[in-house]
Amino acid sequence: MSRVLGLDPGLVATGYAVLDAAAGRPAVLDRGVVETRPGRPLEQRLHLVYDAVARLLDRHAPAALALEDLYAEYRFPRTALLMAHARGVVCLAARQRGVPVLALAPAEVKRAVTANGAASKEQVQQAMRRLLDLAETPRPSHVADALALAFAGLSRLGGGLRRPSSPDGLRTAIVRAPARPDGEA
Repeated sequence: MSRVLGLDPGLVATGYAVLDAAAGRPAVLDRGVVETRPGRPLEQRLHLVYDAVARLLDRHAPAALALEDLYAEYRFPRTALLMAHARGVVCLAARQRGVPVLALAPAEVKRAVTANGAASKEQVQQAMRRLLDLAETPRPSHVADALALAFAGLSRLGGGLRRPSSPDGLRTAIVRAPARPDGEA
């Protein structure tokens, strides 16, 4: 089984997508966004991201987790640091479950889905719609990025991808992290 969980990590929104390449044809099993509320303490938001990723890993049992690698040319260093925190809890959840992490450079992912390492977000969204025969363009862009990461991860694992099949009416879910029993969210 070639199943990959693609994650576009962030503190406000973490896009996720699960692709399975049964018979070399990627099928979308799950996709959506985990959102946390700005203004909450950092450790609380990281815990919510960790819990959501742990549930996805437990539910789908992927062969690998594809995650965007950090790169040094961030114009906004604070954003890079916050993303690094989110990546850390994602890597921890994967390690605890024995799921290997594929760190993919953004340009590698874009080349895998658009043949252009400098493709725009809109180009990635359109490429994922076409490659996965989706009825609609995946939105928000975090979901399209997670789909692209999972697709590139399958390619890296040697999935021998052929023309994809239709996911039969799959809709994108936006998942808000549930309130904690202690009343905090």
